Amino acid sequence: MVTCDVCKKNKAVYLRTYSGHRLCPRCLERILARPVKRVIGESGLLRPNSRIALVVRPSSPAFSLAGLRLVAKVESKFNVKIIVIIPSQLEGMEQVNETLEVASRRTVVEKVKREFPAVKGDELSMIACVRLERAWGLTLARELGAEALLYPLDRTTSNLLALEALLEGDPEGLSEALPALPWTEPPTIHYLHRVEAEALTAYAFIDEAWVDPLCTPALPSKIPFLSLMGSRPELEFSSTKTLERLAINLSEKWNKCPYCGGFARSKGACSYCKSLGVPRLLENTAK
Repeated sequence: MVTCDVCKKNKAVYLRTYSGHRLCPRCLERILARPVKRVIGESGLLRPNSRIALVVRPSSPAFSLAGLRLVAKVESKFNVKIIVIIPSQLEGMEQVNETLEVASRRTVVEKVKREFPAVKGDELSMIACVRLERAWGLTLARELGAEALLYPLDRTTSNLLALEALLEGDPEGLSEALPALPWTEPPTIHYLHRVEAEALTAYAFIDEAWVDPLCTPALPSKIPFLSLMGSRPELEFSSTKTLERLAINLSEKWNKCPYCGGFARSKGACSYCKSLGVPRLLENTAK
C-alpha cells in the first residue's frame, strides 16, 4: 500500500502533480481548504454570522460543489449561512443534494434553484461564460440579501484567461486574475483562486460528487500556458502573483462593468456583457 505523504498513515489515492505529494482523501481536503481559507481571509469581506451566496457554475458544477464542501469546512466556526444558487436546468441533482447534506453538517446551507439564462448562437468563449455566470450570480445574490458572492474561479482557469488577455492585447480580461472584486454589489470572492483544476477534479471524483456541466465553453489556447509552465502542470506561484499584480494596478484605472464586475473599456457594460446582451438576459432572472 502506498501511504499518504502527509499523514504517513492512510492509503494514498491521488498524486498531486503540482507538488508531487501522494495524498489520502482526508489530507487532500485539508490541503485544498488552506488556500480557500487564505483567499477568503485576505479579502476581508466576510465576518462571523455572514449571509453569503455561492454560485454553482453551469459550466463547472463539479468544481462548484467541491468548493462548497471546502467553504463549509473553512467557515464552520463562524456561523456563516451559505445560500447555494443552483441552475434549475442542471442534471445530477442527486449528487448536488448529497453534497448539500454533507456541507449542512458543518454550517447552515440553503438551496435556491433558478433558471440560468440561455444564450443563442455560437459556443461561448470561456471568459464570456465566466462573465455571464458571475453577472447571474450577482443579480441573485442581491435579491437574496447576501453580503458577498462566492464565485468558484479556479487558479488554472484564472491563469489561462489572464494570459489570453495579455496575448490578445485586451486588458479587459485581466480582472479574472484577481482573487476578489470588492467593488461589485455584493462583493465577489474568487475563493478557489489558489486551487488548481487538477486537484479539484480529483477531489470531486474521490467524493463521488461529479456532475456534468450544463454548458461547455470554448477554452482559450493552451499554447502560451504550456510554454510558460515547463514540466510542471501549473504556472509557478510567482507567475500567478505577477498576473495578479498587473490586474491590481489596472483595477485603479479601468472602469468596472455594472453587471459582471469585470474590467470595462468604458462606462457601462463590458464588451462581453454587451455582446451577450446580459442586461436583457438578466431581466427575468430575479423574481
